[in-house]
Amino acid sequence: MNLPRVLAVAAILVGVFAVPGCSEGQKLVGITVSPPNSSVTGGPLNVNFSAYGNYSHPPESKDLTHSVVWSSSSPQVISIDPATGIATSSVSNCGSNVIITAALYSKPGNPSSGTVAVGTATVSVTQTNGCT
Repeated sequence: MNLPRVLAVAAILVGVFAVPGCSEGQKLVGITVSPPNSSVTGGPLNVNFSAYGNYSHPPESKDLTHSVVWSSSSPQVISIDPATGIATSSVSNCGSNVIITAALYSKPGNPSSGTVAVGTATVSVTQTNGCT
């Protein structure tokens, strides 16, 4: 038996099986919202947003559109269905840089006690006949 070869193989095996984090599941490192920037003229018009989870270990992207909670920073300008990501522009209101947020809570039943991953996009809404 060749002792140096056995030790080298043992060292490789220990290195492979001792890599930190390999036994852990995937970790969500961020959310990307698509489209990232939108402009809408007139209303009511729909914009379909999608959310993609960016994971590490192994790096992967997953569709989270129906798993996140959607919200709008200015629902009087553009509202969004919190479950589907379908946003609808106002018939008369305008606004620029309205933030659409997709949030995924680690504890959906008690969001304040868990962690949250967030992705955002911006929308600008104008009206052909002016704004109110």
